[in-house]
Amino acid sequence: MKYEGLYKLDIIHFNDFHARFEETSPVTPICRFNNGSCLGGFPRLYTVVTALKEKKPQSILLNAGDSFQGTYWYTLLKWNVTQEFMNLLPHDAHALGNHDFDDGPMGLAPYISALNAPVVAANMDSTREPVLRNLYEPYVILERSGRKIGVIGLITPDTKTLSFTGNVEFSDPSEATLREAIKLTEMGIDIIVVLSHCGYDVDVALAREHGQYIDVIVGGHSHRDESFFTPYLTVVEADHDKSKKVVVVQAFAFTKAVGDLSVYFDVNGDVAKWVGEAIYLNNSIPEDEEIKKKLEPYAELVHAAENTPIGMTKSTLDYRDCAHGECIVGDILVDAINHWAKQFIKGKNGYISIVQRTNINAIVPAGLITKGSLIDLFPYYDFVETFEMKGKHILKALERSISDLESIDPLEAPWLLQISGLHVVYNISKAEGERVVEAYVGSSEKEHRLNKDDYYQVTAPAYLADGGDGYLIFKNKKQHMKIIGRDQILLEKYIKKFSPLTPKPDGRIKIIY
Repeated sequence: MKYEGLYKLDIIHFNDFHARFEETSPVTPICRFNNGSCLGGFPRLYTVVTALKEKKPQSILLNAGDSFQGTYWYTLLKWNVTQEFMNLLPHDAHALGNHDFDDGPMGLAPYISALNAPVVAANMDSTREPVLRNLYEPYVILERSGRKIGVIGLITPDTKTLSFTGNVEFSDPSEATLREAIKLTEMGIDIIVVLSHCGYDVDVALAREHGQYIDVIVGGHSHRDESFFTPYLTVVEADHDKSKKVVVVQAFAFTKAVGDLSVYFDVNGDVAKWVGEAIYLNNSIPEDEEIKKKLEPYAELVHAAENTPIGMTKSTLDYRDCAHGECIVGDILVDAINHWAKQFIKGKNGYISIVQRTNINAIVPAGLITKGSLIDLFPYYDFVETFEMKGKHILKALERSISDLESIDPLEAPWLLQISGLHVVYNISKAEGERVVEAYVGSSEKEHRLNKDDYYQVTAPAYLADGGDGYLIFKNKKQHMKIIGRDQILLEKYIKKFSPLTPKPDGRIKIIY
């Protein structure tokens, strides 16, 4: 490639940190095995960012949000420890994510105040939430090698329903991007980066809509996994002019990767060339020893809390069974939220609870269940929503559940829902959209066929209820939604009440080949 006459902008970035101060694993928030599978964690993140900054001193470092929540580090230590370690990295800007509001504006404001680098959020209005006033800007202007770069911040407007936002309001990301990009352009700034916590699909749409103004989108929120989803880097053509290119990137999640991107601009500030990769933070990358020492006193507190016992299970709870059909760990999770939904609200025609397979990533051995196990089982401390929904829309969700099969023998269904209050029979020899052959509501002793026109009380984690994993049918068709609690808390209460757990499959999901 020829780069003569082009301006080079180096961007280092990460997103969805989710309190991964210690090493994580491919399947659990905290790596509990000494078998070489541990990866990520803040000391390793620090190693890579420091090395990249030394190699590229004019680079900018961007954090695309959701630094809070996901391990007991945040549950116990909140914003304090997060800002302490984030400030050890030479950030140039932070976006906010929905989980950064999980302790409300009062839990977020001191964090923003303590950060060394600015927070940007163009589609957030805290006029009616004084504690957040003057703590962020819609954009920041950086200067590198004599060129000015505008960085516009975005947060998903779904934050209003996904977290505790008080009186904060969120506007349309597209409108906010256009407004601020025009301002920057009129100021003579022709290199514009959007730092977004809106998700990959929104980012691609923004690139198409506003490619005449913006050049790069550094994203977060999607939790894109390097094994299953789209690549690290996507180049999008602008709708108004196919010659205009926008580079869209996202560095997966949970400190599994750091994004290393170089974009080359012509004299007009248009993207001419690009090269980038997500640096995978496996155990071949050393952890910074000084950072590990700084973490040690906090780790002692966290580990003591994580080891608090809450109950027993007589069977191993293994997430790997959940792609093949009914799994006992899935049964426990959905039965728990169904139990508390029945205490919370009088449902119409029966209670149905669902949890997405992608939310189940834990192996809990038979024996003691601890608070740490809860973090493994429900890592995001998500809200649980209960709402009314017609049977025909539930059936569409069940069809989504058995679509996009990765294999048939053995069955690998990436979007399979674990269910409570339902008995479903799938025939995977049929075409997609026609695989649900039977669906009954209720217990095996007293159940009736799911009626397309009846309303049912459905309960699910907020991520799923708000359209996550492609289940837009829930977001678009749910009615009279109420929040009944947090998933971890509901599960803990359930385990304490019914321990020891003696889970066995009961045939609620049957597969015909």
